[in-house]
Order: sequence, then structure tokens, then C-alpha cells
Amino acid sequence: MTVPVYGRLPVQSTEEHVSEARPISHIRLDGGRLCIDFANSIHDRFAAEVEDYIATPERYVEWARRSGAMATNEAMDMPLRARERERLMADVRSLRDAVHLLLLASADCAPLPADALLVQNAWLKLARQSQVLSETGVLTFHAERDDARFPLKRIALDLIDTIADARAGKLKLRLCANHRSCGWLFADTSKNGMRRWCAMETCGTISKMATRRNKSAPVSSDALRRTQQ
Repeated sequence: MTVPVYGRLPVQSTEEHVSEARPISHIRLDGGRLCIDFANSIHDRFAAEVEDYIATPERYVEWARRSGAMATNEAMDMPLRARERERLMADVRSLRDAVHLLLLASADCAPLPADALLVQNAWLKLARQSQVLSETGVLTFHAERDDARFPLKRIALDLIDTIADARAGKLKLRLCANHRSCGWLFADTSKNGMRRWCAMETCGTISKMATRRNKSAPVSSDALRRTQQ
């Protein structure tokens, strides 16, 4: 399978790092949509050292099951050869980068970037080939066991629906207000449309604690002098 590949984030993917990675069951799914949770599978995008939740094929499959990219009644044959495993993870990273850029552009009401569109449209074409019309007249997704990339196809389809819903006003795509490290996106479906954080329990709490520390910190003589000038 050949899809366009362009610049990728410098994610940690060494065996040493993977062995210390948090369990997939502990990873938060705060995006509200499958494609957003996929884009958020990098922990703290703005941090000096980022953590890739799905840096190996095994973690990719485990994440796909937990997130809903793979249904409970679906199975997948894992690639065994090193080259096949590397190609799979290259495809994961390529689509994830594209999804992230397209969601960011949609959140900013900006034109969708051409490079990311090239990648997404290639996956969309492949995903359409996995859709079939059921006896009830419903378009369904057919997952082949020997296709290790069917979760990626499902994500590409979900991205189309997510962007369409955002443009129709059914949700608002937002970037977490924790600009110091987070970088996560989420679908804001709150009644007032004013949600700021990917999760109040994490980034919201961190921001409030930082605000309290700043308010309680002693003012230096230089800072006080500047305010009096």
C-alpha cells in the first residue's frame, strides 16, 4: 500500500522508551471523535520530549481496540516481518500528522493544507473500497482480517464526518488552552460552546494551579519599579 508521506513529528519510538510507556488502558480519550483521539495519540505535543502512545504495531492494535477504530468482533493479523512492521508504523504516523493538520486548520476556519489533503484523500480512496451496501440499504465498513490498516481507513472516514459536522455547526473543533505542553484537540459539544480544556481534570487543573502560584509569588523590586513608572 502506497500513500503520500511527508514531514513527521520527532516522536520517541525506541524499545527502551516503549518499555516505559504508560498502559493503553490508562490513556485518556478526550477528543470526542475517533479521528481526534487518533491525532491526540501523542502526549503533550508541545513538550520538549513527546510520547507516542502507539509507537509499535502491538500498541497500535491495542489502541485501535480501545478507541473503537477496531470493533470488539473484529480481528487483525499482525505483520511479522520487520520491514512490514516499519511500513505500517510509517503509515500510522503519516495519517496521524495529516489528520492533526486538517483538524487544526478546520478549528481555525483556515484552508485545508494541500500536503495533508493529499494524504487524507489517498486514505479516503482506500477506505471507500472497504465500504459495502448492506441488505438493509445501509453503507457499512467491512474490515478484512489480513488488512492491518483497516483502523486507519475507519479514521479517515471519521475525519470526513467530523469536519462536516464542524462546518454544519454540530460541534466546535478546539485546541486545548494549555498551550505550554498539551496541543490536544477536542470536539466542543457543550451547551454554551465555551469549553477550554481537553479535560478539566488534567490541563484545567494544571492551569488553575499555575495561576494560583503566579498570584501568590512575591513581586520583585524591579517588577514593582516598572509598574510605578
